[in-house]
Amino acid sequence: MRKLFLLAISCLFSLAAQAQVDSVRATTLPPAQQAEKLYNSGVAKYNSKSYRAALQDFDKALAVRPDFAKAYYNRATTRYELKEYQQAIQDYDQALRLEPSFTSYFGRAQAREALGQRDEAQQDYTKTTETKADYAPAWYYRGALRFEKGEYQAARADFDQAIKVDPSYAYAYHDRASASRQLGNYQAAIQDYSNAYSLQPDLLPALLNRAATKRRAGDLKGALADYNEYVQKKTDNPIAYTNRGSTRYEAGDYRGAVEDFGKAVELDAKYSFAWNNRAAAYLKLEDYQKAAADATKAIALNPQYAEAYLNRGHAREMLREADGACQDWRKAAELGLEVGATHAANSGCGAE
Repeated sequence: MRKLFLLAISCLFSLAAQAQVDSVRATTLPPAQQAEKLYNSGVAKYNSKSYRAALQDFDKALAVRPDFAKAYYNRATTRYELKEYQQAIQDYDQALRLEPSFTSYFGRAQAREALGQRDEAQQDYTKTTETKADYAPAWYYRGALRFEKGEYQAARADFDQAIKVDPSYAYAYHDRASASRQLGNYQAAIQDYSNAYSLQPDLLPALLNRAATKRRAGDLKGALADYNEYVQKKTDNPIAYTNRGSTRYEAGDYRGAVEDFGKAVELDAKYSFAWNNRAAAYLKLEDYQKAAADATKAIALNPQYAEAYLNRGHAREMLREADGACQDWRKAAELGLEVGATHAANSGCGAE
């Protein structure tokens, strides 16, 4: 939930109590005070997550005082929470026209990003950094947009700025690590994932991504240690088990790999990647029946899975199902895996 910028609630000073003095009614307040009273009521309702009620109060405040910039800003923020993004943008426009501020630029950027208007959102994040250079989230979110566009060097520079402004910004460390990994700087990535995880121990993707980076850097032992720690903390992620299984496979621990891929398909029976990987591990263990069965399951889930055809071809070859092996290797080649054609040719597969 976004934090509203709350104006100080006006204090109404009452006269000394006297029998002949009438009470002051809200309707008799000057327009500016009426608007502020309604505005403060809207803020209170927003903070209690009563967004529709808050919206009504901000509407009334603006009806009384159409030039109330903060009411436009907070109505925009409320509309954002209600996922009324286009209306939120319109209110941010009004707030910026009346009283330009970094909060309105940032809020409009978020609404534009929610609508998929990424270029416009990036422009607003830039305006935010120009208006308030020490606002770390603006640097971070602009970096994230640049990362999504594949501009990893520029994204890393933005994450640098976010961290410079806020050295405790765990997500900025995490995403700078991801940019470094894309740029091939694995050691920098590992260090930043470590920083993110240290700052925020519940940020488990940092642990998972550090493991993947260590694996890519050839540190299989370190990767396995990270995967082990991850699955101790989160036991329901099939991707984690699949990645640990792949690491065990690369380390030659095929039985451990089978165990992990099996856990992955228990958690997600439609995870074709895990079925195929277990097939590959069974091939290494020379359990060809199980390898063929797992590859068949992967193909049933994804008929365009070239690697699964290749693995089933190997299993069928060892099961002395020559025709089936040839068909699978040809299919793998047809789907773009040229090694399938090589296996077919080397095994004497004739033309169909």
